[in-house]
Amino acid sequence: MAKELLQLGWVEELLPKDHIRKRMFGGFSYYLDEKLILVMFESVGNKDYRGESYDFEIWNGCMFPVEREHHAVVLKKFPFLINHPVLPKWLYLMADHDDFDSNAESLVRELRRKNPLFGSYPKGRAQKSKKSERSFEKIDTRRPRMFGDVPAEEKLKNAQRLTDLKNIGPETERAMLKAGVKTLDQFVKMGWEKAMIRLCKVNPKNNHSLFAYALIGALQNKMWNQISEADKKQAREFMKSLRDKATLRSNKKSKKKG
Repeated sequence: MAKELLQLGWVEELLPKDHIRKRMFGGFSYYLDEKLILVMFESVGNKDYRGESYDFEIWNGCMFPVEREHHAVVLKKFPFLINHPVLPKWLYLMADHDDFDSNAESLVRELRRKNPLFGSYPKGRAQKSKKSERSFEKIDTRRPRMFGDVPAEEKLKNAQRLTDLKNIGPETERAMLKAGVKTLDQFVKMGWEKAMIRLCKVNPKNNHSLFAYALIGALQNKMWNQISEADKKQAREFMKSLRDKATLRSNKKSKKKG
């Protein structure tokens, strides 16, 4: 049975809220409008399959189902993707890729927009797939319709718990509670930077810029991908500073032991 995602759980939080999750091959598959859009696994160190060995972990990352006729176009736009060695129809983003955070963000953005190049319908859904591609050209999905333009101050005033805010689902709420961010009022008063410091202290895997985007958006009543470029830059620089400090502390400990 698949275990809950730890390192990649934040990616799930960025998917459209109406997605459906199912267990698959020891990982999780994600569907939107009956279309398989994403599969994620966390199997660290697994580089072998049926006698074949690879120089990378083959079951630790994100897989994006893409029909073969669309591979060339998608790979040209996202050259960091590769055909999965076991499931070549799916395009693979390894979790240990240097730019995993930003690359995952760009791919999730395509899923949120319902880009017809991404995803695969189960057998028997081909007709619906074509219909969806035609309708995609007519509908602007760049701005989610489920959220109104409520001022951030009003949203924060009326919200009662963390999950009432945008971008904060059950998994994120659990992570925040574990980090000692227990109430909405506490989160608002401390701000996203202090919240991220606590989150990273409890679990270093929380240190990624998209998590910061999500918290900034929550305080501004915006989706994570709708915050300003200035805020995104600030988040990236802040998260990098936390990583640098963590590396420095680790090096000092190593020298003392030596």
